[in-house]
This record gives sequence, C-alpha cells and structure tokens, in this order.
Amino acid sequence: MGKNENLGQRVGNNVRKLRNEKHITQEKLSERSGVSINTIRNMEKGRWPSARTLELVCDALNVEAKILLSSEKDELYLREEVETKLKAAVDSILTDAKLNNNHFKSE
Repeated sequence: MGKNENLGQRVGNNVRKLRNEKHITQEKLSERSGVSINTIRNMEKGRWPSARTLELVCDALNVEAKILLSSEKDELYLREEVETKLKAAVDSILTDAKLNNNHFKSE
C-alpha cells in the first residue's frame, strides 16, 4: 500500500483507475453493476464496500477482486511474471519450429 493508503482507498483508487481506462463514467458503472451512484462515489473516496458490492463492481468492470485489491507493486510483479512466461513460451515455439524445419529438410 502507499504510504498512507488503507485497503479501502486502494480499492477506490483501483476502481477509479479501471473505470477511467475503460472510459466508463460513475453513472455507467452504477447502471452496469446495479450499485447506487452514491456507493460508487463512496468507494472511490475510500469507503470499504460490502462483499456483494465488490462482487457486482468487479463483474461490471470484468475483473477479479484481486485486481481491485492489488497495489502498483503487485501489478509490476505480475507484469514481470507474465513477461517471463511469455518469453519462455515464444522461445519454446521458436525452438519447436526450428526442430520441425530441420526435420523436414532431412526428409
């Protein structure tokens, strides 16, 4: 968490960030989730939501709850992990392609 950021503030910041990235207004998020506009505003101000509200907002944003609960540090770690796995997969595909290409040349 940030220096003075509590978990409610983290969730609120992440909701706002995701909502803005997806070009969704608070009103539209309220409509999509079935959660009142005041609850959305309060979440973004750092008020901790109920479990049901969190679930509805996650569904409306098409994310898992762990995304709303994560910090930037978590995101950097996950990004590095994905990049490492992606590089390994690409290397494996290229190696397989090279082996298959050599196999066809010898026939």
